[in-house]
Amino acid sequence: MKKTALITITLLITLMAASCSRDKEPDFRGVKWGMSKQKVKKTETAELVKEGNEILTYRIGGESSPVEAEGTVKVDVEGAEDTRVTVEVAEIEYEYDLLYVFGNGKLGMIVVHLRDGFKDPDLYISLFRHRTEETSKKMGEPAAGVAEYGDFTPKDDPYSSPGEICEGKYALRHIWPTKNKKTNVSIELDRKKFTPEPDCNLSVFYESVEHPVDPELAEELHELL
Repeated sequence: MKKTALITITLLITLMAASCSRDKEPDFRGVKWGMSKQKVKKTETAELVKEGNEILTYRIGGESSPVEAEGTVKVDVEGAEDTRVTVEVAEIEYEYDLLYVFGNGKLGMIVVHLRDGFKDPDLYISLFRHRTEETSKKMGEPAAGVAEYGDFTPKDDPYSSPGEICEGKYALRHIWPTKNKKTNVSIELDRKKFTPEPDCNLSVFYESVEHPVDPELAEELHELL
């Protein structure tokens, strides 16, 4: 009996330790759901560009990092041309707005919104799929795809006409099951608002299950970003 009791106690302690360890893990970039605005400001290291009553806006990305690439370039060294050389180029990350959104003073929503615009609509699809692959790895679950057409005719392949997405004829969303019953995640690709030329929006939404923000504010951000 004593041995059984000892095993039971040991198992309970192990489970409690694992649970506490998970609770200490951040939900996003070092922050946790339910944090106050001041706590988020102390934790986030990016550049704060705007502060409102319910939203903190930071700037992330836009930094260059050296990447080695091998290619053929035309040179003239003692009569030799078209020599294969290794060159170092600077790869620039896309620039994003990072929004922390609060409800009743507690962090309940995070949005990563692409700032850069692309002349080629196909690049939006490429980035959309790339962000989906990254998020699926983090979530441990594949994304479910949703296409919204309104009054327009549905596509056999919803990824085939990114130009029409930028024109507002339809929109794409990738969504994931709730992670640990804590976070809902979605990536949205739709038409960019308030621009004279057709262009696309690409945003990633992280939303807390336990600390939801005001539904009207959440809907407005989904609509605008």
